[in-house]
Amino acid sequence: MHIYDCYRILGIPRNASADDIKSAYRRLARKYHPDVNQNDPLSAEKFREVQEAYRILKAVGDNPPASTYTQSRQEEPQRTVYQQTKVSVTAKPKADAAPPHTTYGKAQTSAQQTSDPEQKLKLDLLKRVQELIRQKRYVATIPIVDGLRERYPNAPEVAHWQAIAYYRWGSELLMQGRLKEAKAYLSKVLTADPKNRELCFEAKRDLERIP
Repeated sequence: MHIYDCYRILGIPRNASADDIKSAYRRLARKYHPDVNQNDPLSAEKFREVQEAYRILKAVGDNPPASTYTQSRQEEPQRTVYQQTKVSVTAKPKADAAPPHTTYGKAQTSAQQTSDPEQKLKLDLLKRVQELIRQKRYVATIPIVDGLRERYPNAPEVAHWQAIAYYRWGSELLMQGRLKEAKAYLSKVLTADPKNRELCFEAKRDLERIP
């Protein structure tokens, strides 16, 4: 079984913690246990899949490989677009890529140095968005990015961070089992910043986990 399938079977994102993995396993094991579903052979097969997925993810957690996507939760934010907080909000992205990454400090300096009040407002708000995402305060983030998108509909950096906010909140909702809401926000990622292929790929992968 591929490790990506393990996350899909347990219905959790690939940045899930050990506690998240264990919690998902226990919930699904209770749901599909043969004693509870004696007349349903499909549940028995599902129960075996859940057990195997948990066994693999637990083994990965106990013995992290030297170079895989799930190497460690500490390294993952440096390798996935949607968790980057060090993004330049002034650089124009390529046609088929996300905005290039620079340091978070440079974004702050740009906001401080610009003489255009409108540009300064946009950069200050984007800085606030990055801080809220870093703090996992997604409920507070969404209204800000939505307001920014209305005010600056053609700004690629605004689209970029709106999509990131949608993805992070959608992933959180997925972990909470709020599947309908998770599906809505993960779907929004695909229209918020369709040029960000990596982020859209992650969103589609998570959408496939939702029944």
